[in-house]
Amino acid sequence: GPLYDLAKKNLDNENYDKAEKIYTRLIARFPFGPLSEQSQIDLAYTQHKLSKPEEATSTITRFIKTYPTNPNIDYAYYLKALINFDRSSGLLLRLARQDMSARDLGAPTQSLNDFADVVRRYPNSRYAPDARQRMVYLRNVLARHELNVGLYYLRKDAFVAAANRGKFLLQTYPQSEYEGDALAL
Repeated sequence: GPLYDLAKKNLDNENYDKAEKIYTRLIARFPFGPLSEQSQIDLAYTQHKLSKPEEATSTITRFIKTYPTNPNIDYAYYLKALINFDRSSGLLLRLARQDMSARDLGAPTQSLNDFADVVRRYPNSRYAPDARQRMVYLRNVLARHELNVGLYYLRKDAFVAAANRGKFLLQTYPQSEYEGDALAL
């Protein structure tokens, strides 16, 4: 319909504020049907681009629960993972810089699980290769953080704690590039 076309045009022109308003109106006015379903995916993406991760996550989670058989459901799962990935990008940088104060690994861990979900459910999806690459990256960053914490314990002569970190790393992130270091630890 014309309202959807207008929303899509604003989205394509990166006019996200306007797109968000129109999609929200469209969904309220026509809660059912294929255009409404696509509008909900587009709305989640728009909210993601507007750096509103809470809203984007709740929009896409609601969509996944309501329309599990939608033809674009693989993209919905992928977008959900992407929202958490972008949400944790600052934290991932801090982890890569060996910042020990980076404690809350909730978002990157959730993102890793979400990408794993995409690959497990839709192995042949066109989003699966990117999801796999992001998983490798996330696992390596998270594994490296565990290694850094373990080495920190080692320097403090907290040998049991250090060994436990090494064990945790091996169990949680098998095949990470820090496997050898973890074994040594």
